[in-house]
Amino acid sequence: MKCHIAFIVLGLTYCAVVSASVARVDENIWKNLEQATTTNVKITFKKANTKAAFERFNSLKLTSRNAKLNSQYAILKDHTDVVQADVIFDLKKASAHGKKHEIAQLWISSELIVRNVDKEVVEMLSVHPDVASLESEWIIQLDNGMVRTSIPSGNNTISNYQWGVVNVGAPEVWNAGNRGTGAVVGVIDTGARATHVALRYTYRGNQPGQNHNYNWYAPTGHDAAPNDNQGHGTHVIGSAAGTEGIGVAPGSSWIACRGCISQGCTNFDLLQCGNWMACPTNTVGAAPDCSKAPNVVNNSWGGGSNNPWYDAIISAWRNVDIVPIFSSGNAGFTCETLISPGDRPLAISIGATLANNQRSGLSSMGPTVDGRINPFIVAPGNEIYSASHMDDTSFISLSGTSMAAPHVAGVVSLLFSRNPNLNVAQVTAALRAGAIPHAAVGGSCGGIPDNIYPNNHVGYGRISAPAAINSIPQSF
Repeated sequence: MKCHIAFIVLGLTYCAVVSASVARVDENIWKNLEQATTTNVKITFKKANTKAAFERFNSLKLTSRNAKLNSQYAILKDHTDVVQADVIFDLKKASAHGKKHEIAQLWISSELIVRNVDKEVVEMLSVHPDVASLESEWIIQLDNGMVRTSIPSGNNTISNYQWGVVNVGAPEVWNAGNRGTGAVVGVIDTGARATHVALRYTYRGNQPGQNHNYNWYAPTGHDAAPNDNQGHGTHVIGSAAGTEGIGVAPGSSWIACRGCISQGCTNFDLLQCGNWMACPTNTVGAAPDCSKAPNVVNNSWGGGSNNPWYDAIISAWRNVDIVPIFSSGNAGFTCETLISPGDRPLAISIGATLANNQRSGLSSMGPTVDGRINPFIVAPGNEIYSASHMDDTSFISLSGTSMAAPHVAGVVSLLFSRNPNLNVAQVTAALRAGAIPHAAVGGSCGGIPDNIYPNNHVGYGRISAPAAINSIPQSF
């Protein structure tokens, strides 16, 4: 075999068979390597063809949730292993010669994240016959929902229900015997203060026979226990599954993946978290156990518009009956201000309301770039009182669609507690059936006035837990 391009990395000779096989390399990778000795890259593969793998899974016609979870993982992981085998082998050879890489398979999309690669390895990968492209890491600013109104201190246990919990009718559902027991909420965010008085009893890792494995994951750093240095994630979890009157489903359990560090979320961490939610691992990313997957995943983050980068993950979640909840964004002063991934077709996008049931002025409005009505539904998102990451007894009030989304995730937990065999289409139908039409703030987006439902201001309306639950049969 004739070698058209050859070079040496620490004594290992790499050869590209034809010069036309040179991969596309994001220019930001070269810029990063001008400022530092190593960078992080995502590898896409020429023969990924995940569509065929998904079609194989869909052809199985599985009914039980565990069968779906395990089969999807087995099929996609096997496909990914075959596609990536030669590149991983070469990366491990380079690591054996002093290149300290961290390799993370994105088994859903057959992509590969490699951290701490230097210029030599980038050059090697760029001419590898299996590699289609090398992409750089980018950051989504966590700015949709951090309007801070107060930080109480000391012992501030809430004795009454916060207004959003009452507004969606959660206490009425509790009084009927449903507090979300058996349902699991997954949260991709800044992490969690799992020792907080309102979170400690609903964190699955604190429950009998459990630990942090399969209940907590941090792609960057692999921290052994939950933590949150920013507060957004702790607050979000409290609204979905907190006790002390702050959570919609206080009988449910929560798990978390830290996709955001401080004020920014890297696409690499968010991608790893998306894979982890579909089949959780231990805290170091090994020994997967798909049966630990949650029923619903809350994603109070996003940026840009009409960006398909998270589509494969959302599709994989829906395949195994995981409900994908996303905030719609906080740029609602004009139409067409929705953010991705919430504006994508398979996501369930959530807008925010005030206490009077009108749309919050922050809440982003549709239509989407391709003309679809969005958001899907709205929920309380203004001055929402929930857990603070500052200590184990403090609470904080925040506003935004980030706060609205976990109210819906909590209602979804109540739905799964009533009937654990629901699929995403059935959950979506129940949320729609339970939506209460109400006035928005006037005007028309996408040619649809705000008194016609669904519309691009509030979708089908404000969520109602009792109405949604009464629309589905109870499981016995």
